[in-house]
Amino acid sequence: MALEDRELRSFLVLAEQLHFGRAANLLHISQPALSKQIKGVEEKLGGPLLVRNRRDVRLTAAGTLLYGEARRIVRDLDSLFDATQAAVRGEAGRLRVAVGIATIHSLVPPALRKFREAHPRVEIQIGDMSTPRQIEALLAGEVDVGFLRLPIRRAELAVKKVLKEQLTIAASSSFRGALTLEKIAHEPFIVIGREVSTTYYDHCIRLCGSAGFSPRVVQEARDTFTLLNLVRAGIGVALVPRSARQMRVSGVRFSDINRREAEWDVGVAWHKLHESALVRNFVEICLAVA
Repeated sequence: MALEDRELRSFLVLAEQLHFGRAANLLHISQPALSKQIKGVEEKLGGPLLVRNRRDVRLTAAGTLLYGEARRIVRDLDSLFDATQAAVRGEAGRLRVAVGIATIHSLVPPALRKFREAHPRVEIQIGDMSTPRQIEALLAGEVDVGFLRLPIRRAELAVKKVLKEQLTIAASSSFRGALTLEKIAHEPFIVIGREVSTTYYDHCIRLCGSAGFSPRVVQEARDTFTLLNLVRAGIGVALVPRSARQMRVSGVRFSDINRREAEWDVGVAWHKLHESALVRNFVEICLAVA
């Protein structure tokens, strides 16, 4: 027969006071009620926990053992209760966030910093994923929040627009001439590989197509920082999110593309069935930062 939390707490107070009257007052119950509780605990355990006489109350060996273990158990229960309450409020737990090429250098860092300041007990895990992979992960419950290229047509997902991005031309500072799509049409191109970001790669190809040419890709990279350093080395030109400027890679110059085809919207998304206070708190901060 298991001991109840109430019984353990009553025993702890009595073991610390070693006086039924004082312990009963602290517990806000009558002395007979406390005596009945302790007797019930002793019956469950099959032996005395206290030695009682007219002068004092002392713990038996079993009572001393129970006192030490009960303190640990009650402390752990209180910690568990506090942690669970914090998780219910969205102030503790684990948040799995997926980011893409456009948000890793712009919206996400300030949003994460503000969220950590507000909720320091939350463990945040971040993964770099393309939009198609993020959709799969959200639907499978592998991530809690994603930052996706819009539009997204999945009824299971809730989406809020947080950012407008656009592709920008990046070239070595030694590049001579105007940085426009028409002027770089015959230059060698460096791109993020399609297996890394399908949507980014396809967008680059479509944008070049809208300017009347197919890019001559001579090198692929797996991340923007590597790509920009290859551009700096003069290996080729590239199309990168405008937020890549914030990486401040020296020796690279940028030029905006004044075409609507260069733009796209980014949204924060989560699974409607998996929405929690934790997710809502994070989304709220993202919307405030955006």
